[in-house]
Amino acid sequence: MGAAACRIILPDEQSNRAFMTLIRRHWFVFCLLALTASAVLAWFLLPGFGYALISNFERLRSGLYVLETEVDGTPVSYLEGGDGEVVVLLHGFAANKDHWTRVSKYLTPHLRVIAPDLPGFGDSGLVEGGDYSVAAQAARLHEFVRELGLTRFHLGGSSTGGNVAGAYAARYPETVKTLWLVAPLGVLGAEASDTERMVAEGQAPPLIISSPGEYGNVLDLVFEERPWIPRPMRRHLARQAAARFHHYNWIYRQIRTAGPDGRPLPATPLQPLLEDSPIPTLIMWGDRDRVLHVSGAELLAEVMDDARVEIMPGVGHLPMLEVPEETARLYLAFLGIEIPPP
Repeated sequence: MGAAACRIILPDEQSNRAFMTLIRRHWFVFCLLALTASAVLAWFLLPGFGYALISNFERLRSGLYVLETEVDGTPVSYLEGGDGEVVVLLHGFAANKDHWTRVSKYLTPHLRVIAPDLPGFGDSGLVEGGDYSVAAQAARLHEFVRELGLTRFHLGGSSTGGNVAGAYAARYPETVKTLWLVAPLGVLGAEASDTERMVAEGQAPPLIISSPGEYGNVLDLVFEERPWIPRPMRRHLARQAAARFHHYNWIYRQIRTAGPDGRPLPATPLQPLLEDSPIPTLIMWGDRDRVLHVSGAELLAEVMDDARVEIMPGVGHLPMLEVPEETARLYLAFLGIEIPPP
């Protein structure tokens, strides 16, 4: 037997050949495993990746998608989805458009939902000159709806977003079909809330954090029972909030003013703006709200011509996140839209 006719395959070479044959036969499986491993690593090591993944999943499930426009040179990101009459929903202080994502799961079968990041928050741009007062945000909202071609729509807002919604409705009443105010900032004469007492006693505003480790305290203040928030999403939101510490303090000083006892008061009170307002209004408040006291609900309703109050037992400051289905059911019933019980 000639030497040239025989080739010895070393063990390492034989193993390599077998491995490459396996790869060629099962390349799709190996690609899938590699992608899965990469996604898992990104999930734990990059909170922004996990936040984007979860947010997009929840938006998709609620029938929402992200769009962007421009208002007076400032980029404005917003969610949109659903069919029917238009409802524009405004988030609160130090929040973003995704505060409305979970409740929109129950709204989009009946309404066309539009939820912007107000300038200075979320994915929208910062405002040149830094005017984030309620009046300035209401004026920007007017430009935003004009940009989208909206002439008459339902309007809702949570917390500071409710203050902006009320100011907008007072200034442009002909454009607002109904008003939905969820624990709005701006009610004078209400009892002091837990967070307002903290500030009156000399503490820093508790919704503004300087380090991510403080974010759990914020969640305890805004919820009676925390909804499920995946860890990567929570980590991302905590880091983002801490990074905006100075920015949020700047905005806070424009929407709040100090009373004689040090208690923070609204810089733009709602009662003078909405007194005798004929706009049909739903005022919704959780009776365990620690941010803005529930006594504000009746005080605001008293000055309006057509206001209904819904007090939600055992619920905190953000019912649309804490109990989204119940929140949607109450709102749709206010609009005359009945949905079957779960």
